[in-house]
Amino acid sequence: MPGLRNIEEYMDLIKDLGVEVYKDAARPAVSEVGAVAGRTVKALLAPIRGFLWCWEKIEDYVEKEVQKRLEKVPEERLKSPDPEIAVPLLQSLTYTAQNETLREMYIALLANSMDISKENVVHPSYVDIIKKMNRLDALLFEKLSKTRGYVMAINPRIAINGTNKIYTNALPEWYLGWTIDGYDEFAVSASLIRMSKFGILELMYDRTITEANYSALRQTTFLEQVLDGYKNAYPQQQLKIETTDSVVYVNEYGKQFREACR
Repeated sequence: MPGLRNIEEYMDLIKDLGVEVYKDAARPAVSEVGAVAGRTVKALLAPIRGFLWCWEKIEDYVEKEVQKRLEKVPEERLKSPDPEIAVPLLQSLTYTAQNETLREMYIALLANSMDISKENVVHPSYVDIIKKMNRLDALLFEKLSKTRGYVMAINPRIAINGTNKIYTNALPEWYLGWTIDGYDEFAVSASLIRMSKFGILELMYDRTITEANYSALRQTTFLEQVLDGYKNAYPQQQLKIETTDSVVYVNEYGKQFREACR
């Protein structure tokens, strides 16, 4: 596979640009801070060393993983990756490689950028999107991407009967009725908002899916438990949950991003 040999060229290019080789990762920063603030800060920062991969480790990992992804691609479809994709991607791997979810997205993007048939879906901006993501963003986006069409969502709030007042921050701004394992409803809501700012997701407030049944979404255990908690805390008030029916969906840019990173 002639194309794969060019990864070494990109490694050399990054080095020529003055990027530090982290053979003893974070040593200057730790020493500098430690000299000022003492050994405690140095000890706290020390674990970060394990999250910074040296170029040798990245190069070895990238070559093996890209090889696996391209082994069934005909040789005539292979090409060298564009520098505007490969260089920042490999740089980002120095500090995100320990995150398996993001690491796999980077590798998929790099491999697809070396396949001529994927030229129409690969774009340099995708490197920056992955760079901004955390594990929850990646997992949530993947689940939403598998849903064809629109996804039901509501914007719930705890309101005081007979007034126009609500309790702010009592409920997540956006609520899907489900979460990602290990994360709560508020984290999922924040992730939705983040990804809408990345441009890969649309949050359509007060828009509904035709003939969709939102009633079950308004009556989940989570919402009932939060409401009960507020009723117990403020027994003198008559409280209820109000909702606005809305829609979440992965837009065309997001669909192309997913195709390029898987």
